[in-house]
Amino acid sequence: MPKGGGKIDAARAEYIERRAKGEKVNLRELAERAGLSYSYVRNRKREEKWDEAVPPPPKKKRGGQPGNKNSKGKKNAAGSHKGAPAGNKNAEKDGAYSTVFFDRLTDEEKELIAKTPLEVRAALEHEMKILKFRENKILSKIAEYEDAEEGAVYLSAMTEIRGKNNTTMRFSDSAFKRIQSLQEALYKVQGRIAKITDSLRALDESAARLELEQQRLEILRMRAANSADVDGVEPDDLTDVEREDEK
Repeated sequence: MPKGGGKIDAARAEYIERRAKGEKVNLRELAERAGLSYSYVRNRKREEKWDEAVPPPPKKKRGGQPGNKNSKGKKNAAGSHKGAPAGNKNAEKDGAYSTVFFDRLTDEEKELIAKTPLEVRAALEHEMKILKFRENKILSKIAEYEDAEEGAVYLSAMTEIRGKNNTTMRFSDSAFKRIQSLQEALYKVQGRIAKITDSLRALDESAARLELEQQRLEILRMRAANSADVDGVEPDDLTDVEREDEK
């Protein structure tokens, strides 16, 4: 029987089992428990490549592992988590994307929402009115700065610097610079007005085509029913409608 006999086999099996569980194994202690010399166990481990026989650890699944108690006593979001209190805005980053809680709106805000049109044409016309108002205000301000005295300046910002000697810095704009800024805003407003105008025109054209198609279908329906008398429509008119439809 080779040196060590079944003892070295038992030591090897224990080493591989413990390493597979992720444990660290003290080779000297292992040899002492097996009744073998440390050098003998070390040499056999190297020669037989025990570490290569250790199976890889199983892949962990996402979430808590079996036996994990990190969330004990807590409720997760997918279960019966109560969530944030009503009206909580912990996740709010931008007012444009925040959830609106209607029960917290003021009467004025509720009235504004109630008056906001939802139908396409009404919404476009509503926006057009607002844009025309803005356009008029901008044009009025441009005219005001154009009539300003030469060399006139306007306070744009003021910063107070605290220190040994408190200092207040003031930043000013000339009338010309303000006119430039207003003209840029005016171009954007007028560009939007042009787009809304095109959209309204497209709606009108679509409505006209729909009406023409309805007239054509009504005429065809009456013809199919062998109607001898089409109220208000003469033969020439029928031809005109059909000719218009072909266009």
